[in-house]
Amino acid sequence: MKKNLWNKTVLLLFLLLATSWQTFSQTPFKVVGYLPTWGGNVSDVQFTKLTHVNYAFLIPTASGSYQPIENPSKLQSLVSAAHAKGVKVIISVGGGGGDVGFRTIAPSAAIRATFVSNMMTFVNQYNLDGVDIDWEYPSGTNEPQNFLLLMQDLYNALHPKGKLLTAAVIGEGGSMFVNGLFPITDYLAIMAYDDNDFQHSTYDLAVSCMNYWLGRGLPKDKAVLGVPFFGRPGWIGYNELLSRGASPNADVFGNIGYNGIPTIKKKTNLAYDRGGGIMMWDLSTDGAGATSLVSAIHEVVAQRSGDTSTPPPPTTTAPVGKTIWLKGFNGQYVSSENGEEPMNCNRATVQGWEQFLVGDAGNGKITLSNQGKFVSSENGAAPMNCNRDAADGWEQFEWIANADGTISLKGSNGLFVSSENGIQAMTCNRATAQGWEDFTYGIVGAAAKTAIAAEITTQTAESAKTGNTVVYPNPVVKGSSFTVKVAQYDASKPVQVQLVDVNKRVVSYQKASAGVLTIPTGNIASGLYIMTITNGKHTYTKKIIIQ
Repeated sequence: MKKNLWNKTVLLLFLLLATSWQTFSQTPFKVVGYLPTWGGNVSDVQFTKLTHVNYAFLIPTASGSYQPIENPSKLQSLVSAAHAKGVKVIISVGGGGGDVGFRTIAPSAAIRATFVSNMMTFVNQYNLDGVDIDWEYPSGTNEPQNFLLLMQDLYNALHPKGKLLTAAVIGEGGSMFVNGLFPITDYLAIMAYDDNDFQHSTYDLAVSCMNYWLGRGLPKDKAVLGVPFFGRPGWIGYNELLSRGASPNADVFGNIGYNGIPTIKKKTNLAYDRGGGIMMWDLSTDGAGATSLVSAIHEVVAQRSGDTSTPPPPTTTAPVGKTIWLKGFNGQYVSSENGEEPMNCNRATVQGWEQFLVGDAGNGKITLSNQGKFVSSENGAAPMNCNRDAADGWEQFEWIANADGTISLKGSNGLFVSSENGIQAMTCNRATAQGWEDFTYGIVGAAAKTAIAAEITTQTAESAKTGNTVVYPNPVVKGSSFTVKVAQYDASKPVQVQLVDVNKRVVSYQKASAGVLTIPTGNIASGLYIMTITNGKHTYTKKIIIQ
């Protein structure tokens, strides 16, 4: 009897240990939200949909100390509320414009020791779970290695105490962040935004950023994809864009590019498939209720993780009676071609031919029409057209909502509409819906139906690309100069070049009547800048690194 009891006890302990090890060995998907000291309320944070909150920013000083934290009572309230929900709170140190102190701290072993000691004191004082370093960005010959030394010292102090160490890094071309950071950080927050003014954070950029860091050897579970809760140009909050009339299901409002719910969901799926988490800047600019991007992220995470305690997202129904645009996997818009030739998915902006009225065809199907003519699937036997006077079988489609927030269209032949990635005319002959058969959509406002060509101008389209504009050298050595050679130069218009830092301050402005300009850096501090080049109707943006 005792022997049987012992055997049962051993078996039970084994099962408990096995279960515990399985739980411990599975790395949970991280959902990290930054809450700035200057914005947002703790009471509005959706803690049940997050795993980490970063309080930003604590500003380091050259002596290894730090400036008094803004809103300390807010931090205390954040820690109490987050810990009550099992959410970790990390102090984010530095930030754009607030990271100058690192340049003095990092090279000196003595100042590094002082800084680390002060960080430990701060972490203990506020009962924090770790430190996030946001140095934008180490440059020159020595700073990348000095940054590694600083992180190593922090790691040695934090990890034995069970505290986290993370860092925010540039999305692509982050050679200033050396691979030695990988084993000593719990994860890297990849800032896959601010790449360009209008299309500063596309899905393609997210893919490229993940490819870059994973290609360098960053472990999958440490690759946390960053997404923006703001639009550019202008760094306008997502919630502010909504208040101005932007759609939560779009990525464009006037001349401002942002990430709406479909793109955020698509990026969350990407992060789930290829990384270890998703990060957002910042929680204070999220939408409310059904427009919340945090909630959109949570819907994907809950679905992917098999969390049956969270109901699946509601089925998206077609916006019957609304005029919409459709955007393909290539980031281009679907055009009716005014019914004069087969339809394509290759337009950079939404104008008259890129607007479609959604109609009710009955039996759960819809129609799409432009300027009184209906879109036809051509039964899959020929490229699609928008030239039918009546909506019969070939002009009826099933509207299908996909898990990642996109939609697909199925023709009456049972096959899916394909954008053909914008390379050739659209068809309706695909047996399954994959990338080219997925579309995002947005509602075209009443006023915009007649004025949209003016809202999204040629200049806006040009600002989303760099064309053949050349900037060299880049990076540029501080105190020297770089050259700008303008693409499609219009000699009748001046060339204006503006440099803006990460705090949105203009640090340099030049105006000339020439297609080639030399821009001195003078006393501009080292760091990352966004350069805007304007010549007539053409506008280009580029990143400039001053070392």
